[in-house]
Amino acid sequence: MAYTIGEECTGCGLCARKCPERCITGEKKEQHAVDATLCSDCGVCASYCPVSCILDNSGEPTCNIKPKERPVAKVDETYCSGCEFCVSICPFSCIDMVKDESYGTTFLVAQVERPKDCVGCRYCVSICNQKEAITLRWPDGERCNALNERTAMEKTPVAVGDIPHKREK
Repeated sequence: MAYTIGEECTGCGLCARKCPERCITGEKKEQHAVDATLCSDCGVCASYCPVSCILDNSGEPTCNIKPKERPVAKVDETYCSGCEFCVSICPFSCIDMVKDESYGTTFLVAQVERPKDCVGCRYCVSICNQKEAITLRWPDGERCNALNERTAMEKTPVAVGDIPHKREK
């Protein structure tokens, strides 16, 4: 089941800009929609939504993650095989191949060169043939298994009546 967008949507478009599948559409200041046939259930849209109006693939409300609290991909060069799959699959070009001269030879390994552009979609993690080479990590270094694993425990979704831009006239 794909993520869905609730009627509380303000039409800001942030979810559509961050979605690695480009499966979210909608006009500015109008409710957006997710194309369920394209959605990969990564949760990126929900983690960026400023009004927490996106429901996860279980139909549960989700919460926004603040920029400095977002998990990003991390590469452990000692496990990297240099296959470049992660570079090819990254939808936001965050990962590059760099020289690793620690072994006395020139060997290319993956490195997250633009962590601020990483949305935490986990595509690089899922395609890596060396499972310990690349992981998604929270800022404190802990492994991130799902974007909503911390927010579900720490935050309560915004109630419709609490959204400041939805004023009754």
